[in-house]
Amino acid sequence: MNYNNYHAVFTNKVKDYDFYTCRRALLDCHDTLKIWGEDINPDYAVKLWAEIDALRDRQMKLKRKKDYEEDSIPNLLV
Repeated sequence: MNYNNYHAVFTNKVKDYDFYTCRRALLDCHDTLKIWGEDINPDYAVKLWAEIDALRDRQMKLKRKKDYEEDSIPNLLV
């Protein structure tokens, strides 16, 4: 599989993750990259980076939703 295929799979996998689950998963991915270092299999590195990017995308989506909700709250109180 290539990066785009992995990214699509991981985007689907993490679609219901909350912010903190994404954070823990990101830390696991980065720890894995650190442990393997330069010896990491290139195909596995592609898979890890696709997962990292899918997790970051999910976190950004959650942050935008939170920012939107926080911006909307004062309007509801007026």
